[in-house]
Amino acid sequence: MLQRFFAAVVLCLSTGLVAPDALAQDAVPERREVVTKDVDFFGSDLDPLFDTTLQACRNLCFSNTACRAYTFNSRSNSCFPKSALSETKPYDGAISAEVFNTDARVLADAPARAADLDFLNPDDLNQARAQATGIGARHPGGQWDVPAMVNAAQDRIAQQDYLNAMRWMGAAVARSDAADQWAEYARLSLLIPTQNNSEKRNYANRAFQAATNAYLRAPSDPARINALLLMSQALETMGRGQATVPTLRLAESIQPRDDVMTALDAAIAKYGFRITDHRADSDSAQPRLCAEFSEPLVEAGTDYTPFVRLPDPGLVVQPDGNQICIAGVQHGERYRVTFREGLPAASGETLQRDTDITLYVRDRSPRVSFPGRAYILPKAADTALPIETVNLDEVELLLRRVSDRNLLRTMQEDYFGRPLSQHQERQFNSEIAEEVWTGTGDVQNTLNRNMTTRLPLGEVLADQPPGIYALTASIEGADSYDNPGATQWFVLTDLGLTTLKGNDGLHVFVRGLADAQAESGVELSLLSRSNRVLGTATTDDQGHALFAPGLTRGTSGAAPALLLAKAGDDDMAFLSLTDPAFDLSDRGVEGRRPAPPNRRFPRHRPRRLPPGRGDPRHSPCP
Repeated sequence: MLQRFFAAVVLCLSTGLVAPDALAQDAVPERREVVTKDVDFFGSDLDPLFDTTLQACRNLCFSNTACRAYTFNSRSNSCFPKSALSETKPYDGAISAEVFNTDARVLADAPARAADLDFLNPDDLNQARAQATGIGARHPGGQWDVPAMVNAAQDRIAQQDYLNAMRWMGAAVARSDAADQWAEYARLSLLIPTQNNSEKRNYANRAFQAATNAYLRAPSDPARINALLLMSQALETMGRGQATVPTLRLAESIQPRDDVMTALDAAIAKYGFRITDHRADSDSAQPRLCAEFSEPLVEAGTDYTPFVRLPDPGLVVQPDGNQICIAGVQHGERYRVTFREGLPAASGETLQRDTDITLYVRDRSPRVSFPGRAYILPKAADTALPIETVNLDEVELLLRRVSDRNLLRTMQEDYFGRPLSQHQERQFNSEIAEEVWTGTGDVQNTLNRNMTTRLPLGEVLADQPPGIYALTASIEGADSYDNPGATQWFVLTDLGLTTLKGNDGLHVFVRGLADAQAESGVELSLLSRSNRVLGTATTDDQGHALFAPGLTRGTSGAAPALLLAKAGDDDMAFLSLTDPAFDLSDRGVEGRRPAPPNRRFPRHRPRRLPPGRGDPRHSPCP
């Protein structure tokens, strides 16, 4: 018995049928089975197989062209292949199956039909084949004929019992392998009501495989189209909406029926290559009209200008990524642009029909900004800051000052030199800075143009002490959440600070910004990250001071963070030690290249003189 078992395993392995579903090479299996439970097919035995499994029994029969049926005894794990079906007897625990050959026409048409479905994933046809091979075992109904099973399915449909209707139709399909019943099996699978998303996907996947099998077996063009319509519905339910477009295009190529065209238009509108959005970039100084597509465009080598009908030949077509923009439009004008049928995507898809978009380029929204990050301003009567505006006649101004005690916090919390959000504005105004002046500023205005105006601040700053200031410009009536305005930071001082760090410590040089002269007697404080004074120093008559090297070697909270300079009560300045240092290597001051690890001096040999000339003793020494 054991010898027979190993022989059967070798037979299955040699025929390659241990897992025939997984090794599907053709779209349609050559044989199928109709399963009957608790029935023994009596007589007409071929060589039996003992101590085996149901799958091995099935494989054994399918590998033998003489096998027309088999019975598997689940009690004794015995397999009895049959050369014919001659007699049936009830037997509890028996699983019997009759094996049928696939129609020759279906096998002949299958390669061409499979080639039609080249837009599907490579494994889709294998899964459809596996469904066709295993549907007899999934829906056993060998004791009934096809009309009886179809009638049973129709009765369940009348009762809206789609689950059991699908089961009866599956049993009918196993016996008939008919395309229309495969399609009905797919339709009923899609109609089964369920709130479980996993079950819904499983039924949709079953419907998709059944619709594929219906298409592979369809005897006529209308049957092919019906199968493709069901396939597109299943694909959409499965979350593969983009695949519905080529599915319905295939149906259209067979016959452009009204229902096909309606479904195709809907699929293209939802999943095809199409314009998904359009906009006018009105707030730009050079406005554009842009259309966004559902797929990326061809990156290079394609001129999209012939695919865009423009109202003005002076406009420029600019493809980029998944959008096409039209440059050269003007504010205050309305434009109609047509994107023509055939406009290509990178995937090979094309725009199916002309698409018009009409956009109005409105005037630019009022805007205010400062061109610089931060400034150092001298305390003079003509002190001013540049401000940039769009479509504004005046701006509201708010001037705030940060005390020397909050300088380090301003740096650490990343306020300095940056615009402030609405949330930062509240915290900055209530905890860090104090308001010193409010007012309005008149600015130049030409419609839709970027305008730069010089804001005079000499009078405003005349009575203000030196320090760090933040000037905020906002638009009257604007929502502070959507448009918090712009903030320009500046330092009001005449002290210019420079630091150099070396092995001997931190060198500090202070010079006047107005005359570049050395400033003596300036008090310097070195602050740590934790706002502790690490050390103090005073500049000499050369404007120089030195901090001991140990003060610069702290870590974490003890690391140096800020240098604060005070010239009595008249002036102050600061320098952050955490910002990147200036890189001057691109300005011709990088110095001599460093020597390599090992340097060798070349040996000079005596110069040989021609005979009769010179004295060899006076030659250079080696």
